[in-house]
Amino acid sequence: MTPLRLRATRVPALCLALALLATGCSRSDASREAEPGLSAQRTMLAEGYSLLYTDASHIGLINLVLYVKLESQEFNDVITEISTYGDELKQDLERIARDYPGVRIDLKPLPEMEERKRFAVGKDRAIRFAPFSGHSRLEYERTMLISMANALNHESHLCRVMAAEEPDPGLKKFLLASEKRYDALYERAMNLLNREHFKTNTNGE
Repeated sequence: MTPLRLRATRVPALCLALALLATGCSRSDASREAEPGLSAQRTMLAEGYSLLYTDASHIGLINLVLYVKLESQEFNDVITEISTYGDELKQDLERIARDYPGVRIDLKPLPEMEERKRFAVGKDRAIRFAPFSGHSRLEYERTMLISMANALNHESHLCRVMAAEEPDPGLKKFLLASEKRYDALYERAMNLLNREHFKTNTNGE
């Protein structure tokens, strides 16, 4: 597939993924009115699980950035691992939603205008880093890694605050394990940034 053909067929999905990176993942602005059949606590958690599911779906698309420019092997490996985990978490959440009636992953995480804004931001970023945009490989990789680290950090914190609220021991364990996995991916992205793109180690090591 040629680069131009790739741009035409994959930009919409890539925009969704880059919108996630550009805005640091989802934050619910929805009201706290309880969903029918759910307590206020479970409604709040249902919003959280829906956010996790939506974000994991977007993270699973991040590997599409590998088709935008010729990248280094280590960058390829990091992005592939992050994208793979997004797919895994998405599938885990689908299974949990089937097994736990109180878990919802189908709530709309964000208002319509917020979703449109994020898509527009992602589209702009996709165009800026398209194959013939003139940006260097290092600039491209640095920007993607910074954005990805920011997104992973947001997801880790979302898992943490949800775990603090989740009364079910099994679900709490799942959320804490997800937080730990996101933290590990964040560290890997930051380590590559520090080694290849920063003069000063921002991790303080």
